[in-house]
Amino acid sequence: MQSRLSILILSGCDEAERNEILSIAPNANVWAESDKEVSSKHLAEAEVIMGKPTHDQLQDAQKLRWLHLPSAGADGFTDQSLYHNKDIIVTTSSGVYGMPIAEHVFALILSFGRSLPAHFRNQNAKHWHSEAPKRDFFGSTLGIVGLGDIGHEVAKRGHAFGAKVLAVKRNPTNIPGYIERLYGEEGIDEVVAHSDYLVLALPHTTRTENMLSRKRIAMMKSSSYLVNIGRGALVDQEALIEALQEKRIAGAGLDVTSPEPLPQESPLWKLDNVILTSHSSGRSLSNRRRTQQIFCANLKRYQNKQSLKNAIDFLAGY
Repeated sequence: MQSRLSILILSGCDEAERNEILSIAPNANVWAESDKEVSSKHLAEAEVIMGKPTHDQLQDAQKLRWLHLPSAGADGFTDQSLYHNKDIIVTTSSGVYGMPIAEHVFALILSFGRSLPAHFRNQNAKHWHSEAPKRDFFGSTLGIVGLGDIGHEVAKRGHAFGAKVLAVKRNPTNIPGYIERLYGEEGIDEVVAHSDYLVLALPHTTRTENMLSRKRIAMMKSSSYLVNIGRGALVDQEALIEALQEKRIAGAGLDVTSPEPLPQESPLWKLDNVILTSHSSGRSLSNRRRTQQIFCANLKRYQNKQSLKNAIDFLAGY
């Protein structure tokens, strides 16, 4: 007799969400607990976990076969030695965050273009002064390094605004109509050098660490802006600070830094050509619902022994 499927939800679960899960797996045990107060018994029995267990909690999860992360990335969960089951499936919530993060990217881009930081400073000082916008966004070149869900959403909006969109993807395939040129990794230098706005949308892996190196920062136009919504470790932060201080690039919108939280003594806090948004770009009131939808769609596939969407590649690290 087959044992009942046991599902442990660590990311919160209301009655409607629990009922939705039970409509897919009616005979399942579904436990919803705080990740800080989770029962060791439930950890030991769970075949499926939705949430972000600690590494110590994973050691207790001896029957775990599928871990679904509520994040778009899998940072900290790509080491197979963390799991008892070497055939473990780890899936992410990629697809949840693309739209809110793309909107955040354009909030940063348009803030620079319309001189909003200067206007905010004038407002705080009660100083009525008309700041001339630096440039129009339409007609500019938007470079995107990392063409996953987030990169595609940024590209669509950039094209709609009238920008020329260049993008880098590890394995370039068909070029969507909203991208003018699509490069493999060998094209990063060209995209960096030609972009008026350079958007980093990569995960942090050994392959991508320090991708925007001192050498590549030197390739950027003096009038260009960097927007990083990937990970802080993608950038040589010391070299970036020097370029910003010396006005060798126009500015940077940074949702991520290295380390996080950003130390109070970092010069980034005081630079007037920097906007910091404290790793908030993916936040949206609709995220929880979209995460639940991805999990439930995969739960149906899991029940039917089909391959799961958004499964990470342990060798690639994402």
